[in-house]
Parts: sequence; structure tokens; C-alpha cells
Amino acid sequence: MILETIVVIFGVWIAILYAVKKKGGKHFTLMGPLVMWKTERGRKLIDKLARKKFWGVYGDIAIIITVIAMIFTTYLIIWNVVISFKIPPQNAPSPRLILGIPGINPVIPLWYGIAALALAIVFHEFSHGILARYGGIRVNSLGILFLILPVGAFVEPDEEKLMKAKARKRSRVFAAGPATNILIAVASMLIIAFVFSPAITPKENGVILTGNVVDMEKWGIISSIDGVKITGMDGVKEMVSKMQAGRFYNITYWKEKSMEKKYLHGIIVAGVVKGAPAYGNISSGSVIYSIDNTSMNNLTTFFNLMNSTGPGEVIRLSCYNGSFYNISITLADKYDFTENDKDRGKGFIGIMAAELDGMCVEPSFYANIYNPFKTNLFMFLSLPFHGLSPFPSQLASLYHVPLSPVFWVAMNFLYWLFWLNFALGTFNALPAIPLDGGYIFRDGVGYIIKRAGRLRGDKVEKISGNITTVISWIILIAILSILIIPRIRMFI
Repeated sequence: MILETIVVIFGVWIAILYAVKKKGGKHFTLMGPLVMWKTERGRKLIDKLARKKFWGVYGDIAIIITVIAMIFTTYLIIWNVVISFKIPPQNAPSPRLILGIPGINPVIPLWYGIAALALAIVFHEFSHGILARYGGIRVNSLGILFLILPVGAFVEPDEEKLMKAKARKRSRVFAAGPATNILIAVASMLIIAFVFSPAITPKENGVILTGNVVDMEKWGIISSIDGVKITGMDGVKEMVSKMQAGRFYNITYWKEKSMEKKYLHGIIVAGVVKGAPAYGNISSGSVIYSIDNTSMNNLTTFFNLMNSTGPGEVIRLSCYNGSFYNISITLADKYDFTENDKDRGKGFIGIMAAELDGMCVEPSFYANIYNPFKTNLFMFLSLPFHGLSPFPSQLASLYHVPLSPVFWVAMNFLYWLFWLNFALGTFNALPAIPLDGGYIFRDGVGYIIKRAGRLRGDKVEKISGNITTVISWIILIAILSILIIPRIRMFI
């Protein structure tokens, strides 16, 4: 039913595109699969806003912000190219991750993504328009872009006058868009960090389970073990250090209500590597309590045993996953999966091993990760890749928040307003034409050439233009190489 509905919607959209192409007139035109609605309405508002002297200072600050973002984003791309040589082919990033489009990029939620992206584009384009008018450059039209729904806006300055304007004035116009996006991202981040994050408080004391363990699902709270109250990570670590492999322990587990669970201690299978010997033989959440009659009391014992094995060796595992079972597995060469020379000739089973305390965090952790001042910016940025934005409903049920569920909707929206403004701003700051940063970079190169070589006019423009074109191609190749290099290494 869903598939049929999607087909019908896109069928109607194709018909609309055809009609616009035939009879769109001067107000409706096509830009690929998008319908562009142009209007002169709104120019008076931009003219009124642009009269403030503040915009000159803002434009200069915007140039500084954009140059800093240009350096940061370029460095990030170079760093990703370097690590792409170390990524196993099976872990190569999906091409869809490069596109910041809701519904195509798998980590961007559809409705939060559409709303936040539309606003980000509006902020971006209107900033260009205001700085253009402040510099005396005419705005020819404004408009909205549609892809079934409104997905953004645009402001169209007089391009001929813009290119003839002085470099500083022109750079202010180009820098306004990325800088505004970055400043809105910072404002959204601060609101989340200092308003929303402190308001998230746990419903129960204990530690939160972050993965499945036998019949305990992740995102439940362990409040006691064998009658001993767990008040934090130190408490659970102390209890686990005393546990014996193969023995059951009573756990008080809270998930909407308090429950009593039985936990058999051993090495927990937190995940299984695809294509490894364990794949299809051992499931995540299982407990391995013995290998070749050696008790798996802790990770040290497990890793010491595995490092003493070699490829082709057969090991016998005693496991529990609601019932006891034994299994024999022939080990692979660890190097084939890690491509690390120090792993060559070592036996590899292919599980992500953990102890119970290693699969737990304090409840404050999930509040603090929404505050980059208590974690770090990279963790805050990567929340979607960990399945933590939008905030999972199962996890949200463990916390008290004011005005739930409005609280979660507002926080999720603010997060994606941050994320997509940050992505749009930093990407557009790259020194590559036709991005905003490319034009700023070209003018900057031109200024340096003038000062160093005392050249004038067409020669400066030609040299700076050629340098920017080369850099643009290098940036494009670098971005594509992040996707291509790990896949090429598969055949080397």
C-alpha cells in the first residue's frame, strides 16, 4: 500500500513537472526535478532590513567565519581521504551519506530533515539577499523551490553587478549564507546544551543497558545485582569483577516497570562481524562462558586465549542464550578482517566481545551527549550515526522531561536545525566554485597575487580563476575518493 501511494505521488509530480515545462510562464520554471517559483514580492522587506549599518560589520565577521569554516572543512575532507586507505572495504561509506537530502541520506529523518533543511536554505538565501542590497546590488527575484513539498527558498541578485562589485563587497555577499547557517547552528546547539539537556532526568537509579543481553533488551535500567543497589558505573564494575563465569546472578531490571531477571556471567556477544566464522553461528546477546574448558570470567582471559590461537584452529565454545549449547568454530586469519600486520597469523572468531559493565552507562550519559560542552563536538555531530537522533522512544521512556512529548519533538527539531545548518554552512564554505567559499577563495587569491606580483586586471582574474578551478577539482576528487578508495582496495 505504501509503495503504491509513493508511485501515485511521484506520478502526479511528473505530470506537474510536464505542465510547468509547457505552461509555466515567467513565474514557474524547472530546475532539474524541482519547480522554481519566482516572484518580486519580498524585495521591499529585504530592502528595509538591509538599511541597517549593522550589516557591514556582519558581512566582515561573516567572511572571517567562512574562512575558518573553509579551513576546517578542507582539513576534514583531507583527513577522511587519509583514513579511507585504512577502512576495510566492507565498511566503505554509502554514497547516500554524501547527500544531505532527507529520505535519501539514511541518517536524516524525513520530516525533521525536510523542515530543518527548508529553514536552513531560507536563512542562507535571505542572508545573501540582505548583504547584496546593503552593498547596492539589485535583487531580481525571490522564490520557493518545490519537490512535491516546499524544500527551500532562493534569492536571485543581479549577477552582473555582483561580479563587477569590489572584492570585499562581493565576499560579504557570498560569506553571508554559510556564516548565517553556522551561527544558527551554534545558537541551536547552545539552546539544546543549556535548556534541553539539563531537563532530562532519569526515572530510576542504576545504569542503562546499551545492548541486548539474553532476555534483557537494551535501554533498560539495571538497578540492583544480587540485591546490591547499583548507583553508578563504579558499583556495576565492582559487582562484575567478583562474578564467576557460568554462574547465574539475579538482576533487577527496569523498563516501564521493575522486573527480576537471571543473568549468566561470561563474555557477552555485543555484535558479530559479517562473513566471520561466528557469523550465522552465534547471535548478538549470547553469553560465552567457556572456550576450550577455560572459564571466560573477563575480557583479559578472552583476548589472551584468542591471541594464542591461529587460523584454521578449531575451538569449542560453551554458550547461553536462554538455553545452554556448545558449538565448534574453525578460526579465520585476523589479518583478513583488520588488514593490520600485527594481526597476521592470529585466530579470529569475529565477535565484538564485552562484559556486562562494558555494556552499561550512567543515565546522565544520554543527557550529556546532547551537551557538547560535557562530551565533544564530534560526538554531538555523530549522534545520527549512532541512532540517537531523533531521541529513541524506548530510551526516552526512561526519563522525566517537562511537557512530554512536545519536549522531545522540540529537541529533535532543534538538533536537526543545528545539524543541517552546520552541514550546509560548512559545505558551502569549501574553496570550490560554484560554492560560496569558492568565490571568496578566488577573490582572496586575487588579492594576494596583486599584493605579491603587482599585477592588474585580466591577468589577476585569469590566474586566480585557474587556481580556484584546480582547487575545485581537487576538492571534488577528494570527496569522491572517500567513497571509491575503500572499494578499489577490495580488488588490490
